[in-house]
Amino acid sequence: MGKLRAQSMEFAELNVEYGFAYDSAAVVPDGSPPPENVDDIRVYQPSTRPGAPLPHAWIEDDGDNRRPIKDLVTPGRFLLIAGEDGADWCEAAHELAAETGVPLEAVRIGHSEGDLFDPRLLWTRHRGIHRNGAILVRPDRYVAWRQVTAAEDPRATLADALGRVLATCPG
Repeated sequence: MGKLRAQSMEFAELNVEYGFAYDSAAVVPDGSPPPENVDDIRVYQPSTRPGAPLPHAWIEDDGDNRRPIKDLVTPGRFLLIAGEDGADWCEAAHELAAETGVPLEAVRIGHSEGDLFDPRLLWTRHRGIHRNGAILVRPDRYVAWRQVTAAEDPRATLADALGRVLATCPG
């Protein structure tokens, strides 16, 4: 076997390193199947399916300052990431944080609209939500919940998800 092929088995096991996803009480399943993978060892399939790690993407602010999306997750705090048309989700998150004391931040990320921007469409490729959907990321940078599109009552939907993740209401 060639050296490069042998080393790919030794040093390029990306799915083993980054692709771990799990089910737990701190994850609200959305009914979606796990992504199919052509190689469970080497090929990492980024996903925002609940239980998966937050996918990597470079995002920018108004000043064109670039940073990895993972840096938005503050230790000890939840993060709601909404699509560019997800202002209702962000408002719901701010209200719930103020009322409950749950450490929760919210941001809208879109290609050219939002609080932060995805000019290279790296986030858009993996976000798994529409422009009006949202995901909830735990402080450990794992996706806790995902709503692909808008909800009739974003506040009640997000409150239910937070309650289930924090085990404060039955799921």
